Amino acid sequence: MLRAGAILLSLWTGFNLALALGILFMMLALGRNAPCLILLFGKMQAAGMEPRALATINGLAVVFNGCAAAICGLSLSIIWVALRRGARWAFWSLAICLGFLQAAGFASDSFFHYKDLAANVGSSVLLLSGLGCAAVGIFREGNEAA
Repeated sequence: MLRAGAILLSLWTGFNLALALGILFMMLALGRNAPCLILLFGKMQAAGMEPRALATINGLAVVFNGCAAAICGLSLSIIWVALRRGARWAFWSLAICLGFLQAAGFASDSFFHYKDLAANVGSSVLLLSGLGCAAVGIFREGNEAA
């Protein structure tokens, strides 16, 4: 079960890492606006926003996606090194940090009138499945790794 949990968590983290890096590339290399602007306003209305508001939203999107990419990259290394060995601290670290990140995704979606609700629910199911399998592998199977 621990291996299945590591695989599911790797899928969740890898997808979120790719998404964050893709958004960063889109914004920084291609000069596009934050995806949340398109969700709320569409392409045409977002382009007509007051420049300082647009810069604030885009700046926050870059910082958030940079942080999300960093936590996902670090989480992948914890999954592949410590969690696969059955380290309980790795499970709790991942559960708290990734759970907080997923909760923040739900909270941010509330500002967009839950336009990404299905994606958030699917993402939560994958995350909880991975954490559940990892928990069974670590705690039920008597793994004693600290």
